[in-house]
Amino acid sequence: KLKNKLSSAMMYPVLMVGIGGLILTGLFVYVIPQITQIFEDTGQELPVLTRIIIAISHGMRDYWWLAMLLFGGTVYGFRRWKNSPKGSVAWDRRKLGFPVFGSLLLMIAVSRFTKTLATLLRSGVPLLTALEITKNVLENHVLTAIVEEARVSVKEGSNLAEPLKRSGRFPPLVTTMMAIGERSGALEEMLGVVSDAYETQVDNRISTLTGLLEPLMILGMGIVIALIVFAVLMP
Repeated sequence: KLKNKLSSAMMYPVLMVGIGGLILTGLFVYVIPQITQIFEDTGQELPVLTRIIIAISHGMRDYWWLAMLLFGGTVYGFRRWKNSPKGSVAWDRRKLGFPVFGSLLLMIAVSRFTKTLATLLRSGVPLLTALEITKNVLENHVLTAIVEEARVSVKEGSNLAEPLKRSGRFPPLVTTMMAIGERSGALEEMLGVVSDAYETQVDNRISTLTGLLEPLMILGMGIVIALIVFAVLMP
């Protein structure tokens, strides 16, 4: 449901980025060189903004192959690093620290964790086995390691909420509700409440972000076009 909602919400912004990228490429590669040739022929000192636009245009025309090689090499190197054992852990840790999106990723993980664990416990699966299964739905090595440490603590006689609270990654609401559920013998119900709450938060946050994305993209494209127009008109 979440992926379908994101896909439908991102369809229009992605289309805008594609069309906007083609328009800007046409401006820099074909239009700007013809206009700026007039300025260069006069031999006059050009404004800084105009010189920057001309330099970008020349770079895109003459060194596009180098940009493609650098982009491809960067993507390849990043994917190799991200798929390595150390790189995957480091990347998952960084993702949780991203502004805005880090908290959203944590909400999604918490919602998955609590709903899956509640479903397994409600079905009669023992807690240790349920934790072993549930940690695999988090899709984040940092959170998976925390759940595994919690499983070991539970196996040694500790409660579940305390090791999750010590990690500092799980929100206080989650650990508090889990502690109440463990003391009252209603852990499944408390996990279900937490899951529903975070599902609602995730849905609201995604709706807000996707709603802001379209005007921000239009604003960004407008600023770029305005800079190009000013660079041409100022001389």
